[in-house]
Amino acid sequence: MKSGKRLQIIVVLLSFILVCSCASTKRKKAQDRQIPNKFAELKLEPSCKDDPVISKIKEELSAKISVLDLMLFYLEQLKEETDIESPYLKKLERLFVCGLAKEHVEGHFYGITIVLKKGNHPYGLFLNQVWSNSLGDVSPWVGKIFNPIEPKELAFYTEDFEKGNVPTYLGINCFQQIDASLLNKASIIVLTWWMDLKDVSEEERLKGYDKKGGLFIARKAKSVDPKTPNKDVFQLNYRWKRLNNPFPLKYLIDEIVEIADGLYLGKLLFATDYLDQDYNPHLDKTKYKYENFGYFLLINKTNIKRE
Repeated sequence: MKSGKRLQIIVVLLSFILVCSCASTKRKKAQDRQIPNKFAELKLEPSCKDDPVISKIKEELSAKISVLDLMLFYLEQLKEETDIESPYLKKLERLFVCGLAKEHVEGHFYGITIVLKKGNHPYGLFLNQVWSNSLGDVSPWVGKIFNPIEPKELAFYTEDFEKGNVPTYLGINCFQQIDASLLNKASIIVLTWWMDLKDVSEEERLKGYDKKGGLFIARKAKSVDPKTPNKDVFQLNYRWKRLNNPFPLKYLIDEIVEIADGLYLGKLLFATDYLDQDYNPHLDKTKYKYENFGYFLLINKTNIKRE
């Protein structure tokens, strides 16, 4: 693919992420800060015990009420420090490498963006600045749902490629309409048309979301990130043709790892090559040149004990 065309596609990807990637409202984050003794300890790979970056993170954690509170602190700092060399980005990168890959991730999870970026590309600075001053606190995306998938359904969506040899899930994204925000409401209108979002039941509305859309197949797998090809992650693959995800969601693979009980750190990995072809799971994953476009959190509140 010619470099000029590739850059054009990257710009479109960035524009799309600005509209529909992960975030939460200030109200929601404030509520989370008020819940004590939640996500109190980091859960990381034993090999990272003496890692100097992790040691620094633990030192910062000692001054916070929880791991979630620390992540929200990083979020606020990254609004100011948008440079790709930010030490907070380095910490998130190391936390992800040290996070635990789970086999079972099931149920409804709330979502919060930490930062959006574009690797070493100069558009990364632009992306962070625009996001921090526009949709950062009113994004319609507010979480994900993971449900076990039946063998026949899995075979259909993956054209018989996935066999369900490990626990596998069909996931979907949750979106919230914030009536007080014209920007949010406009985004909901666009995304409903673009992604064919569906209204949810009244019972689901009580959980904090109004629409659902954007299917993915999720299971434990090796990372597609060229920087960590041997890292075990829980992978959310939007790329299967029969999921009918629109451009550019069909180029996305999310990856998540657990960093505290019920708290997952995730990153968005978009393919930047072979974009003119349908996804081929048999193709060497390095050919797609996946790049990290940002970090987010998923929060499972159902198994959290409150004092």
